[in-house]
Amino acid sequence: DTPESEQRAIQTPTFNYVMPLGGNKIFSEETSLVARPGVSFQECKDRLNKRLEFHGIKPINVLEEEYCYIPMGGALPQRDQRVLAFAGASAMAHPSTGFHICRALMGATFVAEAIQQGLAADDGSIDRTVASAYHAMWSPEAIRQRNFATYGGEYLMKQDVVGLRGFFTGFFRLPVELWGGFLAGWRGLPYNEEHETWYNRLWFGLNFIVRIPPQVALDMALSIVTYSIEEGVPLPQAVTPFFGEPKSYEYAPNNDRVGDVAAKTEAMKMIGESKSLPLEAPVALGEK
Repeated sequence: DTPESEQRAIQTPTFNYVMPLGGNKIFSEETSLVARPGVSFQECKDRLNKRLEFHGIKPINVLEEEYCYIPMGGALPQRDQRVLAFAGASAMAHPSTGFHICRALMGATFVAEAIQQGLAADDGSIDRTVASAYHAMWSPEAIRQRNFATYGGEYLMKQDVVGLRGFFTGFFRLPVELWGGFLAGWRGLPYNEEHETWYNRLWFGLNFIVRIPPQVALDMALSIVTYSIEEGVPLPQAVTPFFGEPKSYEYAPNNDRVGDVAAKTEAMKMIGESKSLPLEAPVALGEK
């Protein structure tokens, strides 16, 4: 080991989890919880080999190697669009833990219902249907819950190995309903009802901060203030009844799609008078 590699391990910690597969077979994975920039695959592999060596484990044969990269956080889908993104493309990965598949499977039910109802409506509007599907994924309350978890991910990214250990020391001292609900973080998943309202999330935060080491608690308190100043209302909005609600995905007519009617009318007139081959306008002026 070099001082440089040791310093990297302190500043951008990784952890390892192991699953016995029977006999002398094990699944062992070196994982970075959350980092910006991400820890490289090679760095994770080097740390895994050093960890196995430290514990006296000498692999006889490597059956399979897995390389997994999970984008976390990021922006929610653009409102007022006709393209319906889902799962990872719709930022459904948990911004603190990366949990994704269970959230996508649960969300698929609500999204499918919204699509079915939208297309069965009298007007069958694509715009209205897509907006309803996005609203099924990202209601204002779901956005508030995500904003709370997003802060958690941002905080974890700034922790060295000491801070991360202190964080999880307190996290798993919480009742399982509280920490399990945070890990789920999606409507319909186990214990999510413990995080679905602002006062649930505030209660979670108060219970958590008194269980972590004092130096970590102080760092987190300062981080909350700094984050709120830099990012604005998303975090206070998530844990208080103030600051209103996040903007809804519910359908609202968007006149911007019509564009500049005068310019389109002039262009179509000039196209009609042109001696070149006739062209069809790609979008009818009256279409919305």
